Amino acid sequence: MTDPINNIKWRHATELKANHYNPNVVFSPELKLLEWSLLSTGWIQPVLANPNDIIIDGFHRWRLSTDSPQLMQRYGGLVPVAVVDCDDAHAMMMTVRFNRAKGSHVAVKMNGIVRQLLDDYHLTRDELVREMGMTQDEVDLLYQEDVFAARTSRRGNIQRLGIQLKHQEFQRDKLYNVTCKD
Repeated sequence: MTDPINNIKWRHATELKANHYNPNVVFSPELKLLEWSLLSTGWIQPVLANPNDIIIDGFHRWRLSTDSPQLMQRYGGLVPVAVVDCDDAHAMMMTVRFNRAKGSHVAVKMNGIVRQLLDDYHLTRDELVREMGMTQDEVDLLYQEDVFAARTSRRGNIQRLGIQLKHQEFQRDKLYNVTCKD
């Protein structure tokens, strides 16, 4: 068996198909961060697809490759693709497994990261806002000695920090997803 990473090919994004079961959603601020990451760092991870060209992992990177004028200009609609030899049922299970394995950010750990970047590496709050896709309120909240001392920011509870995501906040924020038709 050959590892998929050993055979990455640049392909036209239009050759790939979104799956209809992706449980992952990306809020527009994080989507802008993903776009910034692709533009500033480049592609560091391929889109994974099965032999039927159904995307297993990398849907939002794939979608940005066609929706972002800057990415279209830079890459001409091409995306790096690694093919995983599996049927559609196993592709579905892998999508869920990969998304679950990525985890979520924990406020206490984010507090340590923000404090270290500001205190030890002497970065500015503006750099953290730009490079990590945060708001000034989020940086200020995470910089506090006790991140749980103040649970509010201008947007309400600290749900965007991965601590709590209320249903109404989930519905209110603009989501970036697509409905697929087979």
